[in-house]
Amino acid sequence: MRLVQNTVLLLLLLSLLPAHAVRNKWVDEKGQTHYGDRVPAQYLGKNRQILNDQGIVIRKHNRLKTEKELTEAQRKKEMEIEENKRRLIAQRKKDLKDRVLIDTFTTERDILMARDRKIDSITSQINLTETIIKDDEKKLAAIKKRIENIEKSGRTAPVNTKKSLVNVSRQLENHYQFIETKNQERENILQGFDRDIKRFRELKAARKKR
Repeated sequence: MRLVQNTVLLLLLLSLLPAHAVRNKWVDEKGQTHYGDRVPAQYLGKNRQILNDQGIVIRKHNRLKTEKELTEAQRKKEMEIEENKRRLIAQRKKDLKDRVLIDTFTTERDILMARDRKIDSITSQINLTETIIKDDEKKLAAIKKRIENIEKSGRTAPVNTKKSLVNVSRQLENHYQFIETKNQERENILQGFDRDIKRFRELKAARKKR
């Protein structure tokens, strides 16, 4: 009997203790903060917090993103993936170039010799083209003189002569453009080999440390 009485008393005391409860905290469109056991439907997709009976935040619910925000987030994610791909490809190309550089050349002198061979080849092409230009310039001057003499005599220059003038002029333009391109190519080669020599030194130093 006493055991039953004690059990009933214990249950009664437990019922009088404050129950462990959680509350929701949210802010309405006017900036006012609300608390409650249930969150109104229009605020379920908004930022809100779950508090314990001591008022401490135990969980957070972030607002749902709009369709526009989801699309923008997806776009940024795809851009990030593409950027990572580009970086990976660039790194692989760099690693491959390093391996080729260190496996192809033994000393800096080897690199300089390879550079000079390419430069000499381009220089020969430029010199040859400059010789052709001199001949074409003489040819062009002769054609112009011929046309001038014909027109001074009151006659019309033959069609073939005028065509020759146009053709030689175009050839000269092509030769000038060729030389300009080759000069730029030569400069690019020099700069490229300068970078290769610098990188070769770095790779050699790193290999020596290892």
